[in-house]
Amino acid sequence: MTVCPPEPHADSSLSSEFLLGMSWMKALPASVSDRILADAYTTIHDAHAVVARRGRHVDSWIGVASGLLKVVVDFESGKSVLFTGIPEGSWVGEGSVLKREIRHYDLVAMRPSRVVHIPRATFHWLLTVSFDFNRFIIDHLNERLAQFMATVQTDRMIDPVSRLCRSIVGLYNPVLYPTRTAVLDMSQEELGELAGLTRQRTNYAIQSLVAEGLVQPQYGALLVRDLEGLRHRSANGA
Repeated sequence: MTVCPPEPHADSSLSSEFLLGMSWMKALPASVSDRILADAYTTIHDAHAVVARRGRHVDSWIGVASGLLKVVVDFESGKSVLFTGIPEGSWVGEGSVLKREIRHYDLVAMRPSRVVHIPRATFHWLLTVSFDFNRFIIDHLNERLAQFMATVQTDRMIDPVSRLCRSIVGLYNPVLYPTRTAVLDMSQEELGELAGLTRQRTNYAIQSLVAEGLVQPQYGALLVRDLEGLRHRSANGA
């Protein structure tokens, strides 16, 4: 992995458009939202670049304006664990920002990505002035904990179809990923990486789900035809 030097304040119009689309942002008074827009900045990262490195102090709360990130930990044993993907429209790192601690994972771009940062000081100030934002962060933290527990369970699964199902279903969490549509804008390779599957096993899993009428491949994406069916299939594979 290579480190992509950040470009602060690159394309500020993008960060403003992204932030103004957030539900919690819409609930803020104009004076508060104006400060958020003024303090936020954007960084641009190539595919495979490290957006935020493990072991360093957390300076900002991170949102994905475009692209796709992954949360990964590389252990000294050589094992690498991918915890989750962070797609466009999502946020990550609120726990570390709250606790003012070092980051315990690498945040890596899976494709060219534009990332919006809200500085730590601004984040903490926002917590003091907005009840709605506090509620949003609490809900986010609760869902992240549930997601982590599901990831541990998924890692024990052997059946590739069940693993892929659980990964897809996880990307439709309405709290963590509120902008998801029926078309999952991810390639087969990206889905396989998030599920911890080889390309061959990913292809097998997708074809199995197609045969069951649950998904339909599209160019560079996947149409989710039956989300409840995927949830049921995932639960049966636990």
